Amino acid sequence: MAKKTNDDTLLAHLAWMLSSRHEDVAVEALGYILKSASARRVVKDLVNGGGADTGEIVSVLTQVGGEEGTRPDLVGYDRSGNESLIIEAKFWAGLTSNQPNAYLRRLKAVEVDKDKALLFVAPGSRVETLWAELRHRAGTEWPVRILTSTTFKSVRIGGEESDRILIMSTSWSDLLNRMENAGDADMLDEIRQLKGFVNRIDESGFPPLYPEELAPAFPRRLNGLRRLIDDATARSVEEGCTTIDGLKAVPRYYGYGRYIRIANTGTWFGIDTNRWGRGFYPDSPLWLIFEQWIENKAVPIDRTREALRPMRQKDPPECFDEGSAVLVPIPLPTEVEYDKVLDAVAERIRAVSELIRNSAGGDINR
Repeated sequence: MAKKTNDDTLLAHLAWMLSSRHEDVAVEALGYILKSASARRVVKDLVNGGGADTGEIVSVLTQVGGEEGTRPDLVGYDRSGNESLIIEAKFWAGLTSNQPNAYLRRLKAVEVDKDKALLFVAPGSRVETLWAELRHRAGTEWPVRILTSTTFKSVRIGGEESDRILIMSTSWSDLLNRMENAGDADMLDEIRQLKGFVNRIDESGFPPLYPEELAPAFPRRLNGLRRLIDDATARSVEEGCTTIDGLKAVPRYYGYGRYIRIANTGTWFGIDTNRWGRGFYPDSPLWLIFEQWIENKAVPIDRTREALRPMRQKDPPECFDEGSAVLVPIPLPTEVEYDKVLDAVAERIRAVSELIRNSAGGDINR
């Protein structure tokens, strides 16, 4: 059985297939979860920890229009029906012209003697850069006083203690983990569904670039991995574990690789940045991917799946099923010289070859 990944939930699967408005789906899902009193208490405790005493949040609505064309993702109300909290659910889209200042003006217009908060929720890798932009924009209109002794990012708008508007930011993972741990059994599955969808959106985005990611070490590493694939293929052919007659290097959109034949069984061997980036076990860029459409007709995919069962049954497993594909990750040893890494890759290919050759049925050995 394939490992269940972080984004492997029904909501993630269906919403990704049926809608391109992923942020709207996440907003509506969060709004549904906030029907739960325990989920609303999590949000109240979160903003209280950031310095905003908003009082009880008794209801939350999505997409509530207001002055200046504002339409926040979610609005929380107190017992008197006053807006006490605005939540903006961000992923990779930029801030609109209304964010955050028009939303802050909207909150300041609510005449209640208690704090009000504007909370931005964003992917963890975007929180720092988004927070810098929010503070900069808010600072063009109001004094901004940073609150340092908080559980997450928070500033008070205005220079006095009497100023009752705060702007805050946290990550999706922090918010949903708190909700998951709140103990509402009725909403637990819904929270986990949203976590899977959020992870899927997070993985598809373009996080802010950092200087170390643009350094020469990164392209050198990719070039080294391409060399490793070519050398491991050549080694395996020399040892009789694979053949490449009539086959060639065929990179895919997720990385460099090539077709090889292991014991008459076609497979693609190469870099899979999708699974590498998702943290799919193990943390390795190199994979053998057996797919029905590249299998030799004499060796259907089910035969390969059965042949590799011993690898799948290990703990942790060394082989996974994913629909009509069979996946074999190739873990790479770290902090060793290149020849040791090459040995490890060739050994994994050799192990796969032996299992397939030794499986039942003579035609698999041709």
